[in-house]
Amino acid sequence: MREICKDLKPEYVFRYFEDICRIPHGSGDTKAISDYCVHIAKRSGLDYIQDSWNNVIIRKPATLGYESAPVVMLQGHLDMVNEKLSTSNHDFSSDPLELTVEGEWLHANGTTLGGDDGIAVAYMLAILTDPDLQHPALECVFTVDEETGLIGATEIDLSECRAKYLINLDSEEEGVFLVSCAGGVRADLTLPIQRKSATGEVAEIILDHLTGGHSGNEIHKERANADQLMGRMLFDVLQMQDEMAFSLIECEGGTKDNAIPRTCSVKLVSWLPKEDLEEKFHYCFEIYKKEYQFTEKEMGLTITWKGQEEVSILSTQSQVKVLFLLRMIPNGVCHWSKAIKHLVETSLNLGIMKTDFDSITLGFSIRSSVETRKQELMEQLKFLVEFLGGSVSFTGNYPGWEYNPDSVLCALMTGVWEEMYGAKPEIKAIHAGLECGIISQKIPGIDIVSMGPQMEDIHTPEERLNIVSVEKCYNYIIHVLEKMK
Repeated sequence: MREICKDLKPEYVFRYFEDICRIPHGSGDTKAISDYCVHIAKRSGLDYIQDSWNNVIIRKPATLGYESAPVVMLQGHLDMVNEKLSTSNHDFSSDPLELTVEGEWLHANGTTLGGDDGIAVAYMLAILTDPDLQHPALECVFTVDEETGLIGATEIDLSECRAKYLINLDSEEEGVFLVSCAGGVRADLTLPIQRKSATGEVAEIILDHLTGGHSGNEIHKERANADQLMGRMLFDVLQMQDEMAFSLIECEGGTKDNAIPRTCSVKLVSWLPKEDLEEKFHYCFEIYKKEYQFTEKEMGLTITWKGQEEVSILSTQSQVKVLFLLRMIPNGVCHWSKAIKHLVETSLNLGIMKTDFDSITLGFSIRSSVETRKQELMEQLKFLVEFLGGSVSFTGNYPGWEYNPDSVLCALMTGVWEEMYGAKPEIKAIHAGLECGIISQKIPGIDIVSMGPQMEDIHTPEERLNIVSVEKCYNYIIHVLEKMK
């Protein structure tokens, strides 16, 4: 792997990024990468704290002449979203990522790259271990499980931190400074189901090759949600038939509540001739292809017949409830902000659908910059699933990050960007969860800006990191630190 990135600049940044890509570090599997950061701290003689959650804080003293400057916190998260192509055999629990350079872009072969937020980890480790930089006292904070509900930021103890300023490194657009973000919560809806035995022709229906993407940053792009679209397709096929066309066995789609599902599959028993059932599904599919012709050009439908089998199918009543839930549940953009142009205010994403023998579970990511609107969606989901005899649990409830129009840090960083690159950065709010909201509650009054190098298609196997932008943003961060005397 070193041979792939050995000539990339900044050398130290890409050296650490390569090391990170060798270490499995999906959400919930962060012990090894946490230990790696501790190893770097020990080797460099730096003070560190590693907690039971695998969060790490590494401190570096101020350099000469910066002893009286306010302490600065740099922060990013250790975990990545594990997504891969259906054709990939990659094992995220053990295999290193297979890095590839194409022009000025770095990506992984068939999997997510983990530039979100591995590049932040690499930036911080490079700054911590470079003896030639000039900067105030630094507190570098490495949190875990950001991608599954900002868990690390929620659990970390920052009571001993003295930082006045925070530069969060979990953004993906070069030249864009984020100054506010949405709050959010995860919702897991569980609907009990009844089953009965039946014998018939079993078919597997797969809807795949959708674009997917981040459920915050890309929820407004009108991309199809594989789980929701499959629910619509099943409902529409039944509406075309006077008698029951099929009976469901299971529905599966998506693995992360914060990723728009790219694939969904169902198994069912057909009560129609094979040709009739296929004709109805393909008829519906062609309608959806036309509706999504600009965002889902690669969307595909596959029907595979498994033969006659004796299986356990959903009862008619359970099937009606499941399809009712999938058709009636809200999804996507619910409200647009009236205060900030082009900003999604409130949304939700059906990211996970899983069937067990006696229940079906739907996992949602709810986001809003207005707390009462977030509560409204939570109540709506709760009412709907309880009406059908199910239940809901809410986890990972996190606050938003309120915009500060008088930010000293934002003014400084804007000035440095203009000085270095001759243009003003774009100041934006984001419809996604950042750890900034939680940290701002733990350290009242801390002044925050979030930034990062250019990345595209994060949380998908098409994720890629711009090499030129990595160097540009790293040089900029170093210059900002030098200015904070």
